Amino acid sequence: MSIPIIDFSAFRNGTEEERRELAYRVTDEFKTHGAARLKNHGISGEIFLYLKAIKKVYELSDKFFKLPQAEKEAIANVRDHNPQRGYSYVGSEATSKVTKKDEEGEFQICEDDDVAQDLEDVKEHFDFTRDGDPDFPTPWPSEASLPGFHGWMEGVFLPKCQQVARDVLTAIEIGLGVAEGTFTSCMESRVDELRIQHYPPLSTETLKTGKIKRCHPHTDFGFITLLFQDATGGLEIEDRASANGAWLPVIPTGEPTEVGVYISDTLVHKTNGYLRAAVHQVTAPVSLKDKEEGVLPERYTIALFAKADRHAHIGPLPQFVTPDTPRRYPDLTALELHNKRVGQLYDARPKVGSAAVTASA
Repeated sequence: MSIPIIDFSAFRNGTEEERRELAYRVTDEFKTHGAARLKNHGISGEIFLYLKAIKKVYELSDKFFKLPQAEKEAIANVRDHNPQRGYSYVGSEATSKVTKKDEEGEFQICEDDDVAQDLEDVKEHFDFTRDGDPDFPTPWPSEASLPGFHGWMEGVFLPKCQQVARDVLTAIEIGLGVAEGTFTSCMESRVDELRIQHYPPLSTETLKTGKIKRCHPHTDFGFITLLFQDATGGLEIEDRASANGAWLPVIPTGEPTEVGVYISDTLVHKTNGYLRAAVHQVTAPVSLKDKEEGVLPERYTIALFAKADRHAHIGPLPQFVTPDTPRRYPDLTALELHNKRVGQLYDARPKVGSAAVTASA
């Protein structure tokens, strides 16, 4: 069993009926798995441009992570509760601290420190947003060190991903039967974040200790995440139909425009849990699962975290609060939720309503 790949081209190019049918199909997939796999998500005639953009990002990612460590550390992300910007070293994040199972065995946002504190992620990444963000600007590598990196990443690829994310959210609005713009109108400041990520080689022996994974089970923080992955494999999502905590491998197919889309915490809040976030992890590829000895090859991914405006209130919409489904989430702003979740990664959680949060909002 795996997640089917859905051709998304009709959402831009089909009839109104085809568009609506596709929206229902995509939303049903999100209700089932919290995730979907899409192909042909670009405007008709722009598929080649998407292929070029994706290929170029992988090439630039490889060059970025091969920069001298001192150059990467010169643009390091500050490990606090604010949005991530710049370079994060291998082991910087601790995704095991942000999500845990409740008494019924369901993964939930972690509200305390009752999680293992010694689990490590083996990955490094670079996070950025659009130029002109006055509150949380991105520190970029110099043009001399990496020619064209800044211009292509921020000026070409980021806008393409932002448009795909808004198309998918519009499809979800149709599929849920809420007014179009319910989610996308909360994204006018375009504070989405894009991440390039590198997983260095890792031995299967190290994985078998149980303390280290490429990435531990977690959910993401925004509305949705778009995720492009290379051919290495190892990505898995929670199998919700399983009674024993099984995982579904998301095996790369080689389809050049394929992108995974994952429901994230903000959308869970807005729908009062009607849509559940996709719990995902990165471990050994299927071909290396049962190997006593071996080395996981390096892996590259590209992620767009589609975010609500920082001042936007993300409490549950009225239509999702009923006598049978009482309100589950507080009326936080998107930034307050983000501060809370990123603070968990770095043991730097702010107090909601504190001066730090209020000033940033």
